[in-house]
Amino acid sequence: MDITLPSTSSALFNVPKLAEDGSNWITYKERTLTAIGARGLMHYITGCAVRPAPISLPQEDDGTEVTDAEIEAFEKKMDEYYQKDSLVKQQIFSTITDRLLLRVQKLGSGSNVWAEICDIHEGKTELVQIDLRRRLQETRCEENGDVKTHFSEMLQLHVLRP
Repeated sequence: MDITLPSTSSALFNVPKLAEDGSNWITYKERTLTAIGARGLMHYITGCAVRPAPISLPQEDDGTEVTDAEIEAFEKKMDEYYQKDSLVKQQIFSTITDRLLLRVQKLGSGSNVWAEICDIHEGKTELVQIDLRRRLQETRCEENGDVKTHFSEMLQLHVLRP
C-alpha cells in the first residue's frame, strides 16, 4: 500500500493561532505537535535532532585532505538539518503572536523556541483551569432562555477543560 503524505502547504498542517492570553494553550500544543509529527520532524522539536559534525581539517602529520565530495556531502547534510529545523520554527512562528515571536526568535533551534513557549504557557495552565471552572459555575440559563443553547455553551466550556 502506498501512503502519500500531503504537501507542506496542505490545510492539514494549519493550526489556529495561540491566543495572546494562552487560553487555548492545551489544544494549540496538541495541534502543533501533531502537525510537526505528521511532517516527520518530531525529533527537531524535542531537541533530539543532531546537527552534523563539522569536517575535520587535514592534519599536518596525517597528510590526508578533505575531498570535494566530502565537502559537498557535509554541506548537503547541513542544508537538510537547517531546512527541517526551519520548518519547525515556521510552523510555530506562523501560529504565535508578534509579541511572542519577538521574544523567542533569537533562541536558535526550533527545540529551544518550543521549550521557551512551553515554559511560558505551562504555568498558565492551572490559571486557565481555574478560570474555566469559574466560567462553568457562573454560566446560567436566562429566564425563558434556550436550554439547548445553554447546554451547548456548558458542554463547550467542559470540553475546553484541560
